[in-house]
Amino acid sequence: MLKEKLKHLPLLPGVYLMKDKHGSVIYVGKAKQLKNRVSSYFQQNKQHSTKVLRMVHTIVDFDFVVVDTELDALLLECELIQHYHPFYNRQMNYFTNYNYLQLTDTGFILSDEPTAQSFGPFRYYKKIPTILRILEETYQMPWLKEISLLALRTQLPTIAQLSFQQKKKEIEGLLKGRNKKVLTYLKQRQEHFIELLNFERASSIQSEIELMTYFIQQIQNQKTFLQTPRLILSLPVAADQELTKYYLICYGQLVATTKIAGNTPPNFHFAVGNDTLAKKQQLTKAEVDPVQILLSYQRKLSKEQSQ
Repeated sequence: MLKEKLKHLPLLPGVYLMKDKHGSVIYVGKAKQLKNRVSSYFQQNKQHSTKVLRMVHTIVDFDFVVVDTELDALLLECELIQHYHPFYNRQMNYFTNYNYLQLTDTGFILSDEPTAQSFGPFRYYKKIPTILRILEETYQMPWLKEISLLALRTQLPTIAQLSFQQKKKEIEGLLKGRNKKVLTYLKQRQEHFIELLNFERASSIQSEIELMTYFIQQIQNQKTFLQTPRLILSLPVAADQELTKYYLICYGQLVATTKIAGNTPPNFHFAVGNDTLAKKQQLTKAEVDPVQILLSYQRKLSKEQSQ
C-alpha cells in the first residue's frame, strides 16, 4: 500500500501526514517536492536519527496535500501541527507553552493568559527562565537575596543608583523592543570579571550577551513586521511556472492571495479601516508561529533579492 502511494506522489510542494495503525496522525511534514521527501523516509539512510527510524517503524499510511508554493506548505504544516499535535513533531507543537510575561513590584510573573500589563507571548519558553535570571541579576532587583545583591553591586555599581521604577521602565522598554541598555550593562559586568582575570565567568556572561542580543532582535523584528500596514510577497507557482502567486500581508496577517500570469503585482482591494486589518496589540499563542513563518520568509526573499 505504501509503495503504491509513493509511486503516485507528485514532484510538487505540499504537506504530508504520517499515520499509525490506529489512523492517528503521528507526524506532519512539509516538502518542496513531496515524492522525494516522503520516499526518503522509506529508504535506507545512515543519517536517519533514532527518532526517525522509530517513527518509520510505526507508519502504516500517509496522506498528502499538494499546494502552490513552499510558503503555502510551511503555513499549512503549522496549521496541521497545531490541530493534530502529532507525537513526533517538536517545532510548533508546543505553542500552548508560550509564555506571557508581566513585571510586578515583587517579581516576574509568567502566565498562560494575557493581561493589559503583560508582554509576549514568547516562543522560546525554555530560555525564558535564563533570560529572567539575567535581567534580575543585571538590574539587581530587590527580591534577590542580599548576599547576591552585594556581589552584583560590586560588578555593576551604577545600577544601584537607579530607582525601582527606572529599572522597571528599562526592562519594559526591552520587552517592547525599544531598549538595549541591558547589553551595555552586561558588557560592563564582563569587563569587571576580565579585570579580575576570572575568564570563565567572563565567558559565561558572553553567552548571556549573545542570548539577550538574539532575544531583543527577535522582539524588534516581530514588532516591525506587525506594524507594517501593507506588504506583498510573490512566489512562482510550482505546478505552472507561468503563474505567480501573490500574498498580501497587513500588520503581520495574511489577508489575501491571488495567482496571475506575469510579473505585475495585482491591485489588492481592501478596506484599511477594516477591523481584521488593525494593528494587533498582542498576539495569541496560536498566532505566533504563523507570524514568524511569514516574517522569516519575507526576510529570506528580501535577502535573495538584494544579492
